[in-house]
Amino acid sequence: MHPALADHLNPGCIELVERLNACHTDHRWAKFLGKCNALSEALNKCLAQEFEVRRKQQLKEARARRAHYEAKWKQMDEEDRLHAEFEQAQQARKQQG
Repeated sequence: MHPALADHLNPGCIELVERLNACHTDHRWAKFLGKCNALSEALNKCLAQEFEVRRKQQLKEARARRAHYEAKWKQMDEEDRLHAEFEQAQQARKQQG
């Protein structure tokens, strides 16, 4: 059995979902004997393909986000290093003068 499927998350599988639901409606008892199994298997394959497409897109977006954050962290580390050097230089001037 499939969970409730959202049309906006599985746009490529809408036709299969509708055909499987119609099969279950038309064959109330035969569905328990495998009447709708072929449609169910086709839907499973379609959902797996949709999942893989979403997974690849999410991975691409996550890597871009990670690169953005790592660049920000590197910039912050550089600013911290420059600030520490500035503070050390000021302390050295105070001690000399």
